[in-house]
Amino acid sequence: MKKTIICSIPMKENVDPVLYTSDDKFLSVADKKVRYPICAFLEKNMKPEDELKVLILVKKDRYGHYSRNTELFKQELAEANSEIGAAVEYTVIDTDFDEARSVHERLMGRIVDGLSTGSHIFADITYGPKDMPIVIFTALNFAEKFLECTVDNIVYGQASFVDGKAVDTKICDMVPLYCLGSITNTIRCTEPEKARSMLKSLLSL
Repeated sequence: MKKTIICSIPMKENVDPVLYTSDDKFLSVADKKVRYPICAFLEKNMKPEDELKVLILVKKDRYGHYSRNTELFKQELAEANSEIGAAVEYTVIDTDFDEARSVHERLMGRIVDGLSTGSHIFADITYGPKDMPIVIFTALNFAEKFLECTVDNIVYGQASFVDGKAVDTKICDMVPLYCLGSITNTIRCTEPEKARSMLKSLLSL
């Protein structure tokens, strides 16, 4: 199967491996410590015949931590794939750590350029600045509408922190959050109160 993997890389210096669990029976994960939740997910869900195109999203921090973190991600995915043998191709998409509109537009354009037509998309939005999920969601919406892609999973590594250490770590699927935009796009109404009622009805389904 043709799959596109999107993973945002952290800018901080140290990312400790942790054991992620899953409460979702449809979101199985490997029982091992990882830095990147998507790697624990892929180890349980990759197949030998898969063709993975991996888009690594990098915000260039001033200290260069992104470079080491990128290599750690590649190593971790290689370990997850070591006994599976799926074909993996990497593309690094790097942009400046800047909130300018031009940076956001350039990032989205490069993500869209990297998406394979007709592929199944799996994303990891655990790390990165706050604007990153918005840009990723917009690119995914474009991919579904115009590139015949399917968004299968959007994983997020949830954690609480005690004395700087991650605890109560688990993987969540953020596809329902992503789909909220699609719900509002289906509503066609010119009356505010009726529109509110329609939205509540759709959310209750």
